[in-house]
Amino acid sequence: MSSDDKKLFLLIKQNNKTAFDDLFRKYYVQLCRFACRYIVSQPIAEEIVQDVFVRLWQQKDQINISTSLLAYLYAAVRNQSINEIKKNQIHNYHLAEAQKNVSLTEEIVQENNNEERLRKALDDACKLLPPKCREIFELSRIDGLTYEEIADYLSISKKTVENQMGIAFNKLRQQLKPLLHLLYIFLYFLFGG
Repeated sequence: MSSDDKKLFLLIKQNNKTAFDDLFRKYYVQLCRFACRYIVSQPIAEEIVQDVFVRLWQQKDQINISTSLLAYLYAAVRNQSINEIKKNQIHNYHLAEAQKNVSLTEEIVQENNNEERLRKALDDACKLLPPKCREIFELSRIDGLTYEEIADYLSISKKTVENQMGIAFNKLRQQLKPLLHLLYIFLYFLFGG
């Protein structure tokens, strides 16, 4: 440690504010330039250097410097700068996660809105089917019965069930044409393709 720095630091340890001010003026600009190597923002770099000096003043009784005062200040500024970078990375990570969650929530809301819209459109279109055709369609697609089970349940042939399902799909396709792209996606997920 240079003799001037050694004298300044001894005076600082004795609560000499003038010595502290001299040390601050002597190294402040130099340390700010050094902090800017780590921190892009000049105001944040200046804040880091100011924090290092404040901590030096507050902890002067506990600090023992064996090398040089300037080396100690450089190390303190470097460490504080690295901590600031880590803090910003964590903040940026959490901000990005929050933005992903907002986007995901918006997608879910939109998907739910689309699903409700499609369900209503499908219900409305089903109501327009002839009664027997609608019953067969609902037994198949809502109750999950196979064509054979529907035929047995209604005491009709499997071929009649197949024909009625074909009629139902054609009529629904016509009714739902404006929403067809959404309907295909919805039906795929709802009924397994």
